[in-house]
Amino acid sequence: MANRNYRGIYLIGDKVKSLITHVQVIDFNGNGNPLRPHEYVTRGIKPDYKTLPWREDIIKASREQPKS
Repeated sequence: MANRNYRGIYLIGDKVKSLITHVQVIDFNGNGNPLRPHEYVTRGIKPDYKTLPWREDIIKASREQPKS
């Protein structure tokens, strides 16, 4: 059963070594919380954490956005 209170946002860890230490989640109020991968899976949070982007990729993409 999927946990509808949270959803995964991005991966935290060492991208070069493919070492995921935490998965950043957000609740329906916009509050964020990092969870260890086993907690993420146990709680049934979606999407599958292995499909999420790495935090540094999101930061890099946001810096590359043109400013208006």
